Amino acid sequence: MDMKIALIQSYVEKDVNKNIENMAIQLSQCKEADIVLLPEMWTVPYENKAMKASIVYQSEAMDLLQKMSHQNHQRIIGGTMAEKAGSSIYNTCFVYDKGQLVTSYRKMHLMHFHGRIDYTEADVFRPGDQFCVVDHMGILVCYDIRFCEQARILAQHGAKILFVPAAFNQSVGKAHWDILCRTRALENEVFLCAVNPAYTYQNYTSYGHSMIVDPNGQKIMEMDEKPGIAMADIDLSQIDRIRQRMPFWQIRRTDLYTCKEKENEMDRME
Repeated sequence: MDMKIALIQSYVEKDVNKNIENMAIQLSQCKEADIVLLPEMWTVPYENKAMKASIVYQSEAMDLLQKMSHQNHQRIIGGTMAEKAGSSIYNTCFVYDKGQLVTSYRKMHLMHFHGRIDYTEADVFRPGDQFCVVDHMGILVCYDIRFCEQARILAQHGAKILFVPAAFNQSVGKAHWDILCRTRALENEVFLCAVNPAYTYQNYTSYGHSMIVDPNGQKIMEMDEKPGIAMADIDLSQIDRIRQRMPFWQIRRTDLYTCKEKENEMDRME
């Protein structure tokens, strides 16, 4: 089964309305794609105060994804945005298919960093607690990619493509982005599509280098550090051919070890 994937490596500025307007233009340029992937926090710069304030734009951003998904007759993996739910705020990916909201995923692992300045996303967000696979597509958000258990659980539950909306910064991206993307694809023998934004805001510079990786861990396509759109075709039948040639899944010693979710945490699997 062939499908065309579009990655939007967007420029993000302080003006949220402008970011939404720019995303509308970029989505209109992706009509040929079957699936479009947006980056993490595409509505607002990656800064805690700005992300917290952006909850007032949630409805407007979701309306855009719904409208463009319907208009282009495609699936949009809507990056992430700040989602207000009760008294909590989540870093959430909404997925629309031909105008319908089909699932959502709340980032499970929140980044925590100790350096000259300590930083944690938990100052803004509450972590999600449910995995997400829909139609053989699994979702990881940025820091989630560092946790091999989560990717493996998604693959065990049928994910053949892992979508990773992210916002890696330049320094960490240079060191870890490529190897994490290729390793998660290779060790699970799945496709992986990952996208960062492309901008600088205060002390943060995003890495760009959005990419699509095949089940052999080889890059099908990689962007540079500039804003833009890239598309590539993938063939899902490649997964079966690779798994027959390299049968990792059959050789796993599940009599000695397991990797599985706790009960009731896969309720949103479809």
